Amino acid sequence: MKFIHPDIFSYIALLVAFATGMLYYRSGETPIFLIFNILLILLRMTLNTLDGLIALKIERTSRKGKIVNALPDRYADMFYLIGISFSSLCNIKIGIIATVTVLLISYSGILGKALGVSWQQQGPLDKVDRLVIVMVFSLIQFILIKTKPGWIENFRFTVMELCMLLFIILGQLTIIRRVMGMIKEINRIESSNT
Repeated sequence: MKFIHPDIFSYIALLVAFATGMLYYRSGETPIFLIFNILLILLRMTLNTLDGLIALKIERTSRKGKIVNALPDRYADMFYLIGISFSSLCNIKIGIIATVTVLLISYSGILGKALGVSWQQQGPLDKVDRLVIVMVFSLIQFILIKTKPGWIENFRFTVMELCMLLFIILGQLTIIRRVMGMIKEINRIESSNT
């Protein structure tokens, strides 16, 4: 696969993410889309991995390549989160708060780099964790829709809403940990300069 430019994989992954968002949007009416989305998320993760591996293998890493590697991932996050948020399986307010939280996770990660310290990657809710969580919750939501247990009708939240609530809680914890990491590095740099 060395003859394929690594950025191609990022662009294909972005298209896959867009399709995932569209299917999440329709998954309340067509629950099988939840299962299709698990497969699409796995495909997107594979494409992102191939992008990085091929870039390293053919020594085609560049600053432009880093843009193509990072920015489409932010769009991809927005596609599936907005798809879930606007679906009939999620309260839009919960979904939008979760979407903003995920954006802030990304922002807090790169903010360290802008401040002259390292790119903050503390968890517990990084990109891979989010994708694994949304796949697990999608599977549970599908099973519950298909089996229709009586207790679920009395439950206040859908499974996808619980997923978004988990993103909000773990996301805020991730942001706090990343800010603390930045402050710790900044303090260390400032104390060594005095």
